[in-house]
Amino acid sequence: MKAIHNPALDLNLIKVFDALLETRNVSRAADALGVSQSAVSHALGRLRTLVGDPLFVRTGNRMEPTPRAQRLAEPLRDLLVGAARALSAEEDFDPQREERNFTISTTDSMQAVLLTGILRDAAEGNLRVSVSLLNLDPDAMLNALDDGTLDLAIGYLPDLRRWHDGQVLYRETHACLYNPKLVPVTPPIGLEDYTRYPHLMPSLRGGMTSFIDEELAALGTSRRVAASTTQFLAIPMILMQVPMLTSLPARLARLYADALGLATSPLPFDIGDYEMSMIWHRRNTGSPSHGWLRQRLSEEAAKL
Repeated sequence: MKAIHNPALDLNLIKVFDALLETRNVSRAADALGVSQSAVSHALGRLRTLVGDPLFVRTGNRMEPTPRAQRLAEPLRDLLVGAARALSAEEDFDPQREERNFTISTTDSMQAVLLTGILRDAAEGNLRVSVSLLNLDPDAMLNALDDGTLDLAIGYLPDLRRWHDGQVLYRETHACLYNPKLVPVTPPIGLEDYTRYPHLMPSLRGGMTSFIDEELAALGTSRRVAASTTQFLAIPMILMQVPMLTSLPARLARLYADALGLATSPLPFDIGDYEMSMIWHRRNTGSPSHGWLRQRLSEEAAKL
């Protein structure tokens, strides 16, 4: 009990430690915490005295953690997460009675594939929840999870921060999508036809090459990318009018094909499959409302 009530043990010091560990910079840590740089420097001095270790050593423009700081990182982060969870804990959650807005970041294609079930129930009045859908770039997405402005991120997310939790929703691969009236080939499309027709390439960052081109280069061939777009939902409308091929996540390609009379085909080479996951900040793991959302998304994924 005396150790817990030790006046030197200050939760704010742990927040400063965690911010420095994340930013490796006194100024950015101060901005993240909403305090002055001098306050961060003073807190770091108290931490060094309390722990008996420098904790962070200046290297150029960065504050690099010492081995002792690296060992403290995980237990102190867990302490902060546990405190936040305890202070904001919900007793229970009834989505038919309680209003709650969830903010989710995912691509427009994932919104169309995975979220329509929840949105349908909300539209029909079966749920009191609402959903704000964003499409953030990876760094902004992870930062938004950390600062609490984002509840969930969904997609191909191989890189987690140590305080994030995640769950695989399903495994995905790619398929070719085209208009059979303008591209007269019969599936399964062969490599010669795949490289003969021009391509409309989906690209989250607006580039003109992707892993597809790497696979083709390994086979000793290439394709012609005539255009790329960051707007996945524009792709089928373009294909309705233009003789091009595109390569999309297979579930999305089938959704477009069924809705618009387009055709799908397996790719003429093997790219394997990959995991589509949802991730969230660990402070929300025990939240009943957040748990309800994750369970509902898992159920929707199982139907795909």
